[in-house]
Amino acid sequence: MKRPLILLFAVTLAGVSVTSAAPRLWGDTITEFAVDLHQAIRSVDTEENIIFSPLGATLILGMIKLGARGATSQQIKEVLKLQGNQESEEFSGLRKLVSVISEENKEFAFNLANALYLQEGFHVKEQYLHSNRDFFKSEIKLVNFQDLKASAKIISAFVERQTNGKIKHMFSSGDFEPLTKLVLVNAIYFKGEWEHKFSSDATYPQDFTVKKGNVTKIPMMHLQTATKIGYFSDNDLKYNVLELPYKGDKISLVLALPAENVEIEALEKKLTEPVLREWSTKLTQEMVEISLPRFKIEHEVDLKRSLLHLNVTKVFDQNCNLSGITDTSDIYISKAVQKVSIEINEAGSEAAAATGMQVAAMSMTNHRFVADRPFLFLIRHNESGSILFMGKVTNPDVSDARGRDVESL
Repeated sequence: MKRPLILLFAVTLAGVSVTSAAPRLWGDTITEFAVDLHQAIRSVDTEENIIFSPLGATLILGMIKLGARGATSQQIKEVLKLQGNQESEEFSGLRKLVSVISEENKEFAFNLANALYLQEGFHVKEQYLHSNRDFFKSEIKLVNFQDLKASAKIISAFVERQTNGKIKHMFSSGDFEPLTKLVLVNAIYFKGEWEHKFSSDATYPQDFTVKKGNVTKIPMMHLQTATKIGYFSDNDLKYNVLELPYKGDKISLVLALPAENVEIEALEKKLTEPVLREWSTKLTQEMVEISLPRFKIEHEVDLKRSLLHLNVTKVFDQNCNLSGITDTSDIYISKAVQKVSIEINEAGSEAAAATGMQVAAMSMTNHRFVADRPFLFLIRHNESGSILFMGKVTNPDVSDARGRDVESL
């Protein structure tokens, strides 16, 4: 009987809201993977909202690829668009990118942590452990998966600590089994402030069209500021793209909003790496009146189903080749999960005075971006072009926003 090698990891984005040059190659490849993964998730996931981290998924697949061989390794290489022939070539750029993003920065909070939890007594090759420390700075920890409850508590505590308490109780005893030998965990936490602040006094309930004929009330934030905006058209598909920088201008939130008569699915189908690159080059600085929902959404992505959709099948097969991890042949990946929490609210920088000074000048602008219907978003590291988080919001009123936030307004 094959023993499952369970792959589980968590990622969170908190708040509303990297500096030296990172290889453009990884910016492009992560963007390509982001688009592919988004299409796969929307094909297999029935949730209204989609939120995931392409960077987190890239890192965890990279951790697996270090121990994969043969066709198992090749499938991961293809889905990540890797080009090098040696691991040092394939991951040197990613290692630099991770180092850049993880550097201490006073303008925003960012934490990225990887860990391998090994069953006590289970032999893992030293080269695999060394490579994980070298490329991904992975922590190596021992646990006893015979005690399912204790194992879940230990690993969940790591996730909670690394995500500043935003993701709690990530794992339960039901997620593991006595045959589990190794769990790989990737946790990401980001919290930033807007470069231009939304005033809480300018937030009030407003209609949001979830589906045709289905309208809900949500807290809508409002801001008038100078920022980048673009207008795009592809036959009958018309949409606007808005960029909202976080403090320091290293990371930005990019929003894509279809025209009122265009379904969000039509825009999703058009997403490609060249299209996303075009957004970066064709936005212009304008005075814009912005209306953006205030919301908090959590989403758990079944990455196994999504990766199978992308032809990453061998690693989940009982005949997979993970001989770079251990000499034991009867192991495979049985589960892959990513959990994301995202919160968008008014919290911003100290630039309120400058924003306030711009209101009078902007009252005459014709540029308006009103996100009162489903939209796409991504959070991008501007210098490398790497996408840290990506998703779709079709219903911002999914938790207790109606019962608490709207009434509080």
